[in-house]
Amino acid sequence: MPTLDDLPTLASFTPTGDDLLPIYDLTGTGSSKVRKVSLNQINGVSTSDVVGPAVLSNATAIATRITMNSSGTTALLPLASGVLRDIIIMNGNAGSAVAVTSGATNLYSSATSGCAVASTLSLPAATTGRFLSDGTNWYRTH
Repeated sequence: MPTLDDLPTLASFTPTGDDLLPIYDLTGTGSSKVRKVSLNQINGVSTSDVVGPAVLSNATAIATRITMNSSGTTALLPLASGVLRDIIIMNGNAGSAVAVTSGATNLYSSATSGCAVASTLSLPAATTGRFLSDGTNWYRTH
C-alpha cells in the first residue's frame, strides 16, 4: 500500500509571473500523479484570457474570461455547460448599455426582483459585470 513517503518531495520556491506549480492529482493515471498548474490558472489571468477593446455584436460569442467592450451593444454568453464558467464583461462604452444574452433562459441577477430568470440582462454603460456558471445557469454576481 502506498504511503505519503512514496510521493516525490516538492521543492519550495517563490513563484513569479506564470510559473508552473506542482500539484498532486488524485485522478491522474500512470506512474506519476504529480502535475503542473500555471500560477495564472490559480491566481489570475494570462494574456490569452483577455480580449478587447472589442466591439460586441450579436454574432460574437464571448470566448475569453475578460472581454472589454468599446462600442458594441450585445454580448452573447457561451453555453453554461462549457469550459468557460467565469466571465467578466467590461462595458467601456460610455454611451449605451450592453445586452448580455444567453441561448437559453438561464440568466439570474440580484438586480431583478426576486432574482428572476431571464434570457437577457442589461449591463449599464461604464460598468463591469461578472457572470459565473454552475454548468446549467449563469449568475451575475456583480
